[in-house]
Order: sequence, then structure tokens, then C-alpha cells
Amino acid sequence: MKFDKDIVIGLLICALVLLGWDPFCRFMGWTAPLKSNTPAAAPATPAASATAQSPAHPSPAGTSQPQPPAETLAIPQPLPEQPAVILENQDLRLTLSPNSGAAESITLKDYLTADRQKPVVIDQTPSAKLAATSLQPGALGIFAPGEKWQTVAASQNHLAEADIFQLTRTIYAPGHGSFHITQKWRLSSGYATDYEVTLSNPGVAALHFPRLVISDGELQQWGAISGDKMRSDSLRLDYLTAGGELENLSADGKDSKFFQSHQEQVTWVALSNKYFISILLGEHPFRLYQARVAAREPHSFVVTTGAEYSDVHIPPSGSITWKFRFYAGPKIAANLNAFAPDAGRTMHLAWGPLDYLARWMLWALIQLKHLCGSYGWSIILLTIIVRLVFWPVTARANASMKKMSAVQPKIQALRTQYKDNPQLLNTKMMELYRTEKINPLGGCLPILLQIPVFFALYATLDGAVELRQVSFLWAHDLAAADTVARVFGLPINPLVLAMTGLMVLQQRLTPSAMDPMQQKMMLAMPIVMLFFLYDLPSGLTLYWTVSQIFSILQLLLQQKFNPKTAAPTASPSR
Repeated sequence: MKFDKDIVIGLLICALVLLGWDPFCRFMGWTAPLKSNTPAAAPATPAASATAQSPAHPSPAGTSQPQPPAETLAIPQPLPEQPAVILENQDLRLTLSPNSGAAESITLKDYLTADRQKPVVIDQTPSAKLAATSLQPGALGIFAPGEKWQTVAASQNHLAEADIFQLTRTIYAPGHGSFHITQKWRLSSGYATDYEVTLSNPGVAALHFPRLVISDGELQQWGAISGDKMRSDSLRLDYLTAGGELENLSADGKDSKFFQSHQEQVTWVALSNKYFISILLGEHPFRLYQARVAAREPHSFVVTTGAEYSDVHIPPSGSITWKFRFYAGPKIAANLNAFAPDAGRTMHLAWGPLDYLARWMLWALIQLKHLCGSYGWSIILLTIIVRLVFWPVTARANASMKKMSAVQPKIQALRTQYKDNPQLLNTKMMELYRTEKINPLGGCLPILLQIPVFFALYATLDGAVELRQVSFLWAHDLAAADTVARVFGLPINPLVLAMTGLMVLQQRLTPSAMDPMQQKMMLAMPIVMLFFLYDLPSGLTLYWTVSQIFSILQLLLQQKFNPKTAAPTASPSR
């Protein structure tokens, strides 16, 4: 390469910029000066920091020591980790952290994990991804999103006369200085907690927080918490607006469906999975806060929510107080209805209008349990009651199907005679129905009327936490399959096997208007359903088995006492 004058000048300029840029930036004050080789002093305590900043304590004459920036001197030391505080009643154990001022965990004493070795623990401490703060509060913690708070001092005491635990912490936050947070907890009976938080400003300048959040904690799907094998699970966020409108979101759906613009004030907010719920009820309405992170499993999330307050101003020597009630426990309708208005609607037993019917079914199931003392027998009684209510409807359907079966030879003759003229065939068939006084839909419509009730009952038994780990006969858990043994690793579930056999028997006893090929296909349906429903919870298979027995008995009674309407049962042709 030939180095001419222009190239040499360019290289000299580049070298000058490269070597002189850092000294130039330090001269202009754009970067911090170079550190001295003198060993750094130990971080100052709050008292020492104040002394170092005071002009009343000058450095000794003749000495020159590097001084750290003023803000570094003002940062107090964080409080060493303090032992957890446990608050409990007969149902609930709340483990509080004096450092974070939040619930590290919530233990449900009456609910055991899948192996029944220990109580279910609802871990309410958020993951590191959830909070951008060094202080990561769990349930009933207070924090400012995007800010780093540091607890530097804490004192606690029990107010025995009011059964209240009180925690007062001194918090240091960059840009705000130091302030105090006083929190009070009082466990009520059951799963409710009264909570109060006060933020005080001891300084001479006003405090301003763009956002403050009181957390409702975080929640995962019930299977991840308890270890239960779940056929279906859900994670939902519900809130009641100040105008009385109940809204709910799928917390394990797409971001566009979960994170919506919530401008209205809310009275309470709740997080729930299949069996467990946490509810934060404010003394006054608040704005909704929500966040979530993805869990290890696909399409699974850890969700958090709470009460958010914007533009919080606290004058010098002033304070602000918020009061809440907090529910953390099972989704029991009576508890939820007593805790907050419309909270019972967070049960989500079934879809749409069926949810109202399912909640009525659950109420009836619980009342029957009070009478007979067993959820197994209450399922049997409720199934019988529902089938008795629909006895007339089912009887009409059975009678209609018998009439249709009796005229099948005539219908087949018409199909053969008018097979080349479909329009005339339909006309002749309608004439035959009118002559025989048969409604072609008479066997279908009564069954359609029963379907919503049976779906609601199915949803009730599938979603009732009252059935979890409750035994009946050989079933050890009405919310799980009734496995009694395993053969070559295959579980033996007697109820679902009995249910399948009864379905086959009912189909053979029921008069049919179908042709032989259709009958063979229908007989194969129970076998197909056996594979899909083999691990169905035993509470559901008990209901289904009892319902099949009732249907068979009703069919036999009708055939015995109404022989004129009975017709020979058509069996599949060979």
C-alpha cells in the first residue's frame, strides 16, 4: 500500500481521537474521574454517612482522602434477613417475611398434596422475572413497579388485645430517600385476613410515587401446586367493577386477551385455578394491576395481580392508609358469598348460563351431604332426584321410540317402493306418521331438554373441591379415578367399566329405529368412550353409573306396565 500525505494525516487524526477521547471526556465532566489506588473505605453506616456530609466535621488538616459521591454515603445498609413470622388459625397458616413485609407462603391446613403427606402450600412469593424491584413482595406486599426498595430497619409487635400483628419497616428508595411502612394483619375465622398498610413520610420534602401496588400474590394452576393429576385445569382473573359489573379473563390465554385496558375502578380482584382462589377486597375502589410470567409447562403461567394507585403524594410528616380484606383458600361457595359481593360467581363450574344451574346443583349436593353424611351417597341421591324430575320427559321419549320402532317395517317398505323418488318418499312417510300419530322428533326433544341439566351436574361433580380426597366404598378419592389395582401397569377402574357395560345393556334394551349397520355403530360407541373416559374422576363415573341403572329400570318398568306400546327390541343382524 502506498502511504501518501492524506493517509498519514488520517491515521494521525484517528490515533489522536482514540488516545485522547477518554481524557477529553473526563475534562468535560462526561465520565467519572479515575479511581485512586488508595483502598476503598468500608461502606458508611447511616450515622457515619450523615457525619461525613456535615460541614461541622471537616477532614483533619494536611490529609487528602478520596470522597465517594454524596448519594453513596446516604445509602443505608440493608436489613439482614430476619426470621419469618407465622400467623395461623385452625384453617390457615400465613408465613410473613419481616424483610419484605409480605406473605412468603400460605398453607391450607385441611388440604393435602396428592401423596397426602403434607398440607398444600400456596407459594405467594413472585419469581424474579415478575418484579423489577430488589424487594419482591408476595401476597399483601406493597411495592412500586420499576423502583428498587430496600428495607433498612424493622420492628414488630403483637397487639394481643386485638389479635393483630404489626410490622413497621424503614424503607430506602433511590430518588425518594427514607420513609416508613406500617402493616397490620389480623386473621379472621376461616380463610379471611384483615389487612391495613400505612405509608408515612418523616422527611421535610414531599414524597411522590407514580405507581404503588398492594399485591394479591401470585397463583399457578392447581395441578402444579398440589401434584394432582388433572384432566382439565384453568387459571382465571376476575374483578368486580365499582359499577357492579363482574368481569373475568383467562389468565392462561393470549396476551391480547389477558392484558386489556382497565380504566374503571374495581371493588375486588381475584385469581383462581380449579380449586383455589385469592381475593383482594379494598375498603375503597382501586385500579387493577396484573402481571404474569410463563411457567415451565407449555401454555402455563404464573400470574399476579393487586390494587394499583397512581400519583400518590404524601406531604412532609404526613401519611396515607389503605385497608383491605384478603381471602386465600378453597373455592367454597358459602365462604365466597360471605366474603364479598358476587364472589360466588368466581366458581366457574360451567360455561355461560349453565354456571348458574351448576351452582344450584352444588348447593343441593352439599345439603344432601348434611342429611346423609356422605358425599358418595349425596351424589347417588342427587342423581336419582334429577332422574325422577325428568321421569315424565324420559317416559315420553321411550314411548315415542317404541312407536317409531313398531312402524319401521312400513317405513322400510316405503323406502324400497319410492327409492327413486325422494320427494314422494318424504310425503308418504309424513302421511304414515300422521296416520300412526307419531312425532319423528318425539324421542329427541325430551332428551335435548335434559342435556343442559346433565351437563350442569357433570360440571358440578368435576369442579367441586368438596369431593377432593373424599373416599366412598372402594374409591379413595371422588375427584380421581377409582383405581383398585394394576395389571401389567394398566389401572383397573371398576366404576368406569361398570358404566360401559350398563351403556351397552341400555342400548340393547332401548327400541331403535335405526338400521342394523347404525345399531352396530351405536353399540361400538361405549367402547370408544371407555378409552376416552377411562381415567374419569370416580364422582363422575358414580353419577353416570347410577344414571344408567335408573334409565334401565325405567325402561323395564315401562315395558312391563305398558305392553301395548312395547315393541320387540331389534338386535343387530348378523
